[in-house]
Amino acid sequence: MVKSLKLSLNSHSRSVLKNVQALMRDYGFPLFVWYWCCWFSMGVMVYGAIDLGGLDAMMIISKSDNALSQLTGSHWALAEKIDPQLGQIGVTLVLNELLEPIRLPFVVVTLKPAVEFINPPKY
Repeated sequence: MVKSLKLSLNSHSRSVLKNVQALMRDYGFPLFVWYWCCWFSMGVMVYGAIDLGGLDAMMIISKSDNALSQLTGSHWALAEKIDPQLGQIGVTLVLNELLEPIRLPFVVVTLKPAVEFINPPKY
């Protein structure tokens, strides 16, 4: 039973690896460019949402600092040491990275239509 499970996991891993390799072979540089365009644009949207939505980045930093101090036992007082503008940028980067489980499937699904829109196939 365990051996058959290992074999099925290995064959599944190999098929996923082959799909990723085929994706990189067919769309290597366009995948790289499209991914970073999506990453940057989502970062701009998150920053705009924080700025226009009135989310207080320093409050988020102080609450996360309090939560970390309860877990680790050491208090860093990050909210007092960070410039508010840099704090807002830091919170934007963290929230942008938390959106990665949404962004990566979006990039993979929209890669082929995006490449064909930018560089239409010539018949």
